[in-house]
Amino acid sequence: MYLYLTSRYPWNTKYCNEAGQAMYKVDSQNLTLGARTMTVSKITPPVQEENLDFNDEAVFRDQFTYLGEIEYRYHSFNPSRIKYNGQDQPVSTFFSKYTFYSRERTFTGADGREYSWKLNQRVCKLFIKGTETLVAAFHRKRFGFFVEPRPASLEIMPEGEHMIDLIVLTFIYVEKLRKDKE
Repeated sequence: MYLYLTSRYPWNTKYCNEAGQAMYKVDSQNLTLGARTMTVSKITPPVQEENLDFNDEAVFRDQFTYLGEIEYRYHSFNPSRIKYNGQDQPVSTFFSKYTFYSRERTFTGADGREYSWKLNQRVCKLFIKGTETLVAAFHRKRFGFFVEPRPASLEIMPEGEHMIDLIVLTFIYVEKLRKDKE
């Protein structure tokens, strides 16, 4: 499964499926120097066809519901925080074995397994911890000078399709962190 980004900033964009339908939306606001709030919303499923009112314009617009929020602080004494699934945690709690300079961020999925984002020099990749099993990978935009052009995308493997919301939320944080360390 691919989610295509509509802008070059994963922390301020829409994530669309192959048909172009927006599935997630991220609105980002700068708070102060080095601080940013990223609100992640998920598409609301359409109403059932038997309940469809063709005169209701709202039926034909993308409607999103709140999924989570990232309070990102790069140069601050206050820790970055992730709000998801009714919990508000500092990233040092959300990501286990977290150290500021590490190029890896590990979290526990709803299935009880540990997953690790590896922050490579140019992209982030998510693996099942302790294995080489790829769960998700970010692909940067290609402009097409020597290769076929393509938009930036987040590829989610079948091993991660049970937790797409969590993958999107954690990806936004680790990609912003990777980019700031670049």
